[in-house]
Amino acid sequence: METVKIKLGNREIPLRFTMEEFAQIEEAVGNLSTIDELLLKGKNRIRNTQKALRIMGNAGLAAAGEKPDLTDKGVMEMMQPRRLVEYQTAAISAINDGMYVEANEDEERDLVLEDIERKKETGN
Repeated sequence: METVKIKLGNREIPLRFTMEEFAQIEEAVGNLSTIDELLLKGKNRIRNTQKALRIMGNAGLAAAGEKPDLTDKGVMEMMQPRRLVEYQTAAISAINDGMYVEANEDEERDLVLEDIERKKETGN
């Protein structure tokens, strides 16, 4: 699986989602079972996206051997309004990548993505 990356300012930031980031994001943003509400629809979607990017970005930087120096204020200053959907997509993609579960040896399933797709199809 390829690492999800985002461009913030003049930096390309790898996003990492493990149990540690899972816990941090849930503590900062809310339960990820409602990720579409938290990052896409809710009134706090912009700040929630920014917090998720900071948490996963710092983890990705650290894993790449770089200094995990992203701050909430810094990330918000580097985010561009016209790229909000790109940021939301990157955050959700990184979370989805971390949520892959194997249904069997030959098939991988992404339960979060399946739930989002199911909701789109039913109009929920």
